[in-house]
Amino acid sequence: MNAETRRLLELFGEINRIPRCSKNEDAIARWFEAWARAKNFSSRRDRAGNLLITVPATPGAETAPAVVIQGHLDMVCEKTPASTHDFARDPIRIIHDGDWIHADKTTLGADNGVALSLGLALAEDERLTRPTLELLFTVDEGTGLTGAKKLEPGFFGGRTLINLDSETEGVFTVGCAGGRDVTITRDLRFAPVPDEFRFMHLSVGGLCGGHSGIDIHRHRANALKLLARVLADMPAGDDLRLAEVTGGTRRNAIPRDASARVACAIGRLAELQKRVAEAERTFRREYASESSLVISFTEPDGPAHGRKAMSPEDARTTVDLLLALPHGAAQMSPDFSDLVMTSSNLAMTLTAGSRLSVITSQRSLNVPALNAMSATVRAIAALAGAQATTESEYPPWTPDLDSPLLKRCREVYRDRYGKEAGVRAIHAGLECAIIGGLTPDMDMISLGPTT
Repeated sequence: MNAETRRLLELFGEINRIPRCSKNEDAIARWFEAWARAKNFSSRRDRAGNLLITVPATPGAETAPAVVIQGHLDMVCEKTPASTHDFARDPIRIIHDGDWIHADKTTLGADNGVALSLGLALAEDERLTRPTLELLFTVDEGTGLTGAKKLEPGFFGGRTLINLDSETEGVFTVGCAGGRDVTITRDLRFAPVPDEFRFMHLSVGGLCGGHSGIDIHRHRANALKLLARVLADMPAGDDLRLAEVTGGTRRNAIPRDASARVACAIGRLAELQKRVAEAERTFRREYASESSLVISFTEPDGPAHGRKAMSPEDARTTVDLLLALPHGAAQMSPDFSDLVMTSSNLAMTLTAGSRLSVITSQRSLNVPALNAMSATVRAIAALAGAQATTESEYPPWTPDLDSPLLKRCREVYRDRYGKEAGVRAIHAGLECAIIGGLTPDMDMISLGPTT
């Protein structure tokens, strides 16, 4: 391991000691401000909390245009059910496994701790001849790119930007999908459940999940979709009642766990257990890659949450809604091989009080196609007697294959590695799309190590 890599990993380890879940970036921002003060670099934050550190040019490069090095301060905080990690307090535990590093039952934070570490490493390296660097680190990327959306004109001055939020080494990203969330809400009617009914916990878990943009084409199982299929296959009528449905943890993640609280006649329990076991066998055959898939039908461990359940009509509508909502890749790009053009993700469902909430996320590199997919989701909501609202919208980043920055990066890569770099667009939202809209003359590229 060379000295540059060693220092980069040291910086990454220091950054990973500081909790930085989306919307809780103040501690990591203060750490960076202290680092900047120690180096005599200027720093400032805007009203949203976005951080800019200005690193002066090295001797001989003072007149060169500034380069913006851009990433985000927050990380996606997810863990397995077996993990006891507290994201609000605990440092991320890094495990070295040969040439790879990973975390202990949690997300690693390489998205986007790698960008933060690379920015600091570039600023610290006194051997480089480089122009002024503007380290632009945004907040709250993980829940809708909201930090980038709140950037104001003039916060930074550079017109050449290198985003470090891509995830495949040797590939330069020059475009990305736009997207939006459509949230569906519906009021539910509840009625008492007979005393002779037993409440049970139906759960689907152990799925791979994944990012709703990068992984949507992999045909991984969606826990909410599987849960709805199990519920739809259970006997209709008065012997089974649905009390609540919950699943998914993030808008931009494919749900890997989902559960329902149901009440059923005691005399039907054995039959329902058999149906659940058969459903698990069916899904294992259908999704061979989901080797850890588990469906359970058990009595709840905790205290009772009341003996009410949805009306039969509302229960049927809830299940039908989850079955009908689109999930997965809908259209492939005609311009880039193996690139999803348009998709929708059934992301989260929550039953709170007497209201059902369902959060979906649509993405596309094509604005009319994005509008059409969102219209489909809203139409399904209307047919279910529900309301639909749109939020967290961001534009696509249209590829510019004639970009001077792209040309220069390809030349440098070719000279250094003796081969051509790949060029791609991705089916995920990058902050480049928003920054490009804020500053139309910005020349941008996105790159990063394989994660």
